[in-house]
Amino acid sequence: MDCKTATLVYETGNPLEKIREIFPEAWQFLTHQSLAFVAGKDDEFDAEIKKSILSEGCANGKTPFGFRITHRDDTEQLTKDISELLGDITSRLLLEQHFSQVVGRPLYFSTICCSSHLTADRQLTLDKVLPIQRAAVKLQ
Repeated sequence: MDCKTATLVYETGNPLEKIREIFPEAWQFLTHQSLAFVAGKDDEFDAEIKKSILSEGCANGKTPFGFRITHRDDTEQLTKDISELLGDITSRLLLEQHFSQVVGRPLYFSTICCSSHLTADRQLTLDKVLPIQRAAVKLQ
């Protein structure tokens, strides 16, 4: 997040309200992603990633943890806004806390691949995220 925007978000008042005000499309996107994750709604990119990971030998036919991934066009302003919000540790933690409360369970947000958004049910480690990253770059 650039310094001017960070000042607007964090200097005074409720930072979540400021994020919602400054990034309304990103807020709607994260709301949709959170609800879709909890509802178990796949999208085409998500389904292809999971199929690729499963073909690499998940023993029980399920991914090793819950996640949902969507791909975005890297030229869209929304993609850049999401990257800024999730790249800033403070805003990412605020958003994770807020949306976890909204859906009633822990959520963790990340950006991955070139322009993808990842929602997971746990914090990710390299051994968890590397297969997703590899599958995602194959689909590009």
